[in-house]
Amino acid sequence: MFNLLLQFTNFRSFKGTHEFYFTNGKNFIVGNNNVGKTTIFEAIDFLFNGLKRNQEIDDLINNESKDQEMHVMITFSDLSDDVKKSSKIQPYITSNGTLTLIRGNKIPAVNTKGKHVILDYKTLLYQNASSHEFYNPTGISNATKPYFNPTIVYANDHNEDYQDFRASSLLGKLLKLEAKDLLNSDEFKAVQQKFNDLIEQDGGLQSHLSSLKEFMEKSIADQFGKVALNFNFEIPAMDSIIKNGRVFAKDKNGEQDISEKGSGLQRALTLAVIQAYANFAKKADAMQFFIDEPELYMHPIAQDSLLDALDELSKQDNQIFLNTHSPYILRHFNSKRDSVVILSNKEGQKRIRQMESLIFKPTSIGEITYKAFSVPTAALHQRLYSVIENKVIYTDQKVNSEKTFSDYLVKKYKDIVTLQSFRQRFTKQNKSKNGGWVPAQNKPLPFIIRNEIDHPDTYLEDDTGINKFNDDLLKKSIDELFKIYNKEFPE
Repeated sequence: MFNLLLQFTNFRSFKGTHEFYFTNGKNFIVGNNNVGKTTIFEAIDFLFNGLKRNQEIDDLINNESKDQEMHVMITFSDLSDDVKKSSKIQPYITSNGTLTLIRGNKIPAVNTKGKHVILDYKTLLYQNASSHEFYNPTGISNATKPYFNPTIVYANDHNEDYQDFRASSLLGKLLKLEAKDLLNSDEFKAVQQKFNDLIEQDGGLQSHLSSLKEFMEKSIADQFGKVALNFNFEIPAMDSIIKNGRVFAKDKNGEQDISEKGSGLQRALTLAVIQAYANFAKKADAMQFFIDEPELYMHPIAQDSLLDALDELSKQDNQIFLNTHSPYILRHFNSKRDSVVILSNKEGQKRIRQMESLIFKPTSIGEITYKAFSVPTAALHQRLYSVIENKVIYTDQKVNSEKTFSDYLVKKYKDIVTLQSFRQRFTKQNKSKNGGWVPAQNKPLPFIIRNEIDHPDTYLEDDTGINKFNDDLLKKSIDELFKIYNKEFPE
């Protein structure tokens, strides 16, 4: 497949120009609600397909930028040899091997007559590699469709496009692939012959239409002259047979067209089609799959099955894009092939950023959950603490206990660690005159959190049994440990 750079200007909630970089594996898009994750899918949808039914261009322009240009642009890199060999596409591939497409409401372009014009959102434009001007050459859409043909599954609609059998639909392609061996079979040839007999034999369709044909020939002859008409009926091709099919589903409420079933079942069908495509369409054209909230309506085990299928698709040169709120989905991240784009609308945070590089291999669910969703976990804290502590103990002979490691953190990283009162606690190992009670002491925050997590039964000063830290302190301690880790393990 290829890498791609998506850029859009004044599109929906994104005022100004914003860029997103995606890799050729699985691309996870994460963030809180209403930060624009689905907007990325809508931008891709608009670029390749234009407006949806009953949609106005004004619906897509940022509310604060109604009088300004709005566009969506995509630049593909690392193009396959098949794309580069296409004679229709070649004039639009740069010497660096990139291809750029754009659609918007005020795009300077060159029309089919060679005139410089401003084109509107109805036209998908391609940037010429030499002149850098945008064109819409005849036939290029059909030339690029085998390589750039996104399949988009939204969370908030029924995805009817994935329920019918027409040749351009995903299900139609899948059915056609599976039926190809039937085309040359004796059974299919026998059906074709039966159809021909139904049309041409005495008493067949042509015989029934003979009176109608003669009447029409006479009517034409009265107005124009003698003309012989013939009603020609082609033997149905497999495409014609398949495209008229529909999916029916039978459950406790009876059998109905899938479009009449609930949105949960319809979405399940759509995802099942994608999983089937991963399993059966091994040699089909590469595609791009955009799935909005794959965790929706799905049991965790079913989520795993879906992600396994998507991973298989990505290995077959298909590109995967996933909007998700779920750390469970994100645990399928592969740091060698995949990317994570993080969106935010919080003040003081970047609107768009790539997830920081991960330090643990294989991928740690705790680390990826923290770096993608900013959710701190005890598991991540303890792993960071242990890795640092073990390294220090191994390399510094003066550090050989919890106490000496705590002292080490205070001495070497006083500009990083926070000193905090480690509350009074009881331990049988304490042989002091206080009878097992250890008084409150100032200790580095990571040391305190580590002990509060590992020894909740030891550090109790009341009957609640609750550790004396919260998520804010846990996050602060994790941040301090990452800073220490980067100094202890410089790249």
